[in-house]
Amino acid sequence: MIARRLAAVRAELGLSQAALAEQVGLSKRSYIHYERGEREVPTGLVKALYDLHGIDPVWLMSGTDEAPQRARQAGIDFQLVDKVVAALDRELGKVGRKMRPEHRARVMKALYQMGVEQGRISPEIVADVVAVAVARGR
Repeated sequence: MIARRLAAVRAELGLSQAALAEQVGLSKRSYIHYERGEREVPTGLVKALYDLHGIDPVWLMSGTDEAPQRARQAGIDFQLVDKVVAALDRELGKVGRKMRPEHRARVMKALYQMGVEQGRISPEIVADVVAVAVARGR
């Protein structure tokens, strides 16, 4: 779960919640909510951890390894990440569904990878991926 991965990053860096929150430009209270899994982690936090510490955004959102992973590829396209998040939110709103954070992260990862491969993310692709994810109970 992303909350555990945030805690693992913080522990590896040897920082308190307050210190990491300050580094990434958040209030301690906001950061604590993310680390507890009470709120969805914003793209800005993922980007800050990548920019400041090289944490792999894909691992952070959906990784299975316990230990924090450093980014292997350079140049994560955070504009594409923002477009994926917005498109996913729009499509979920259309179908009147929500996803648990871990399932949402997997869908975001799949959409991001499709966007990288195709150079863009179309509303039709987002609708198809969401339809499959919802059908599978995600």
